[in-house]
Amino acid sequence: MQRQAYCAEHTVFRVWCLDTKCILNIVICMKKDQDLKLFRSLLKIDRAITKKYSLGNLITAVKQEIKNNFRNARVSVIFGQTDAVKFKGQKIKKKKSAGSLASALGTLVMKKKKSVVVAKDLAKFCKKHSITPVGRATKSVLASPIQHRGNVYGAVIVENMKEPGAFAPEDETYITMLAGCLGAEISSDRLLEDKNRLEAEIRHLALFDPLTKLPNQRYFDLIVEMELKKAKGYSRQLSLAIIDLDRFRSLNARLGKKVGNDMLVHVAQTLKRNVRDTDFVARRGGEEFVILLPEALNEAAVNVADRVRVAVERAPLPVKGLGKKRVTISVGVVTYPSSAESLPALIEQAEKALKRAKQLGRNQVVAL
Repeated sequence: MQRQAYCAEHTVFRVWCLDTKCILNIVICMKKDQDLKLFRSLLKIDRAITKKYSLGNLITAVKQEIKNNFRNARVSVIFGQTDAVKFKGQKIKKKKSAGSLASALGTLVMKKKKSVVVAKDLAKFCKKHSITPVGRATKSVLASPIQHRGNVYGAVIVENMKEPGAFAPEDETYITMLAGCLGAEISSDRLLEDKNRLEAEIRHLALFDPLTKLPNQRYFDLIVEMELKKAKGYSRQLSLAIIDLDRFRSLNARLGKKVGNDMLVHVAQTLKRNVRDTDFVARRGGEEFVILLPEALNEAAVNVADRVRVAVERAPLPVKGLGKKRVTISVGVVTYPSSAESLPALIEQAEKALKRAKQLGRNQVVAL
């Protein structure tokens, strides 16, 4: 919360912060007793949560201020759909201490999205709404939804245990304002969480292939540059294998895109299952994949590539129209520094080895 005075008689409270663009402006008239009471409560709440900011501290501060301003008050704060209400990435747990009256009233105001004041004839009100106030000696009650910009998260319920007609219209405004503070904080936190989740999804889409779930070419470029620098710096080997599905384009044209996608996913999963833990598998694009094998000699890289080739050939792919034919791959393998010393040269040599594997009849591994 932020506070600023813009004249001698008025003060503005801004709930939440400016950079979230989710601001609740509360104008306080310092000459009105009710507004002054609200001002003092907001100030105390602000001081309480400044020390250690959390929803728990905010709720505790709100409940304490309500108890300070209302005699014989019992305060409950309940939340609705806990799966949809989070704060700082954690689900908000429902309070088990709230009795049946508080829970029923909370549900009622969350549904109506407006406050309810029962000053008289509480029994009649409960009967009308099928509420059973078990074990409570409540005389009057005030309930207000915790909401912000149309989104309802819970409710604040204040019960007076001794006085019928204990709540005036200005008391409803006071409780509504405090409930609004809770709603604004939760709403702003959800907006921030949604923004962070969206940014994470964008980063994931930028680095991973949505079909096969493998890293994409962009991610591979970042990793291979880093691994090549390490190989050069520590005088180590680094092998690279480029893989291409045999006759994929003709099969894709004949059997359809869906079957083609199934084949790509099948190969991607088989590659991941049959490489070393330290190897990096990515999709280059189209029907091509690539495996980066840190600290692997050319012979070791060929062995891994051939193991992958056999695994792809033997793994069954139940696709109509494919018959008894199996999906096969051709692989070109190169190693730094024996095959080439720069990344462009390594890629070029790997593509030459792959082309040679195709010329020799497909479904095989060629190393340069």
